Amino acid sequence: MIRTNSFKSICILAAFIIHSTSLFAQDGATVVTQDFESWYTIGAKYKASKKWEFGIEQGLRLRQNSSITDQVLTELNVGWSPIQLIEIGLGARYINDRDNNNNLDNDFRWNADLALKHKIDRLSFKYRVRYQNKNEIGLTSDEGDESKNYLRFKVGLKYNIKNWKFDPKLSAEIFRDLTKYTGSFDKFRWTIGTGYNFKKFGELDIYFRMERDLGISYPKTTNIVGLQYSFTFKNKK
Repeated sequence: MIRTNSFKSICILAAFIIHSTSLFAQDGATVVTQDFESWYTIGAKYKASKKWEFGIEQGLRLRQNSSITDQVLTELNVGWSPIQLIEIGLGARYINDRDNNNNLDNDFRWNADLALKHKIDRLSFKYRVRYQNKNEIGLTSDEGDESKNYLRFKVGLKYNIKNWKFDPKLSAEIFRDLTKYTGSFDKFRWTIGTGYNFKKFGELDIYFRMERDLGISYPKTTNIVGLQYSFTFKNKK
């Protein structure tokens, strides 16, 4: 009997974690405070040299317990590493996005990155600062378009386990909104995952991610499971 009750408790807890949770705000509006999403990405990279890398990605993101499409996105990016410890990157992303009213719109986002990376024995560290800007396509500021500007600070690490193919990866990131008058940190994200390199057939990564809003009365927590596949082409010269 004890085992049966324990099993039921675990099932109830799992259902609570995975499924969306809604609260009623003081003004009577429904606010979603918890959701489960799934993100899928496929991409290709071209290493032109030790310093230059070009990439393209196609992504799909599902929300509301992964039941409806949230975003379909296409991204182009370029990376430059002037020296071994430093990476500089630029990215441009087209997004077909579903807003809170269930309407689809088209957004354009671009970003600029500066990253520092180094190793200590089997641990690899990477620290990244990203500036990003996002606007709705075809909508002017007079029509209600508001440019969304962010600074994102990310710390990541990877541990190389000897004679093991699935090296663990961990990262934490915080978002600072530059659009608001005073500016504030409004979202935190942490990610844990691993990947497998198929050598001649690309690399497959799987991860679990948690995002949480900051600085609001009804913060939303989003649990995300992600799957990403990328293939790298190298210049043979």
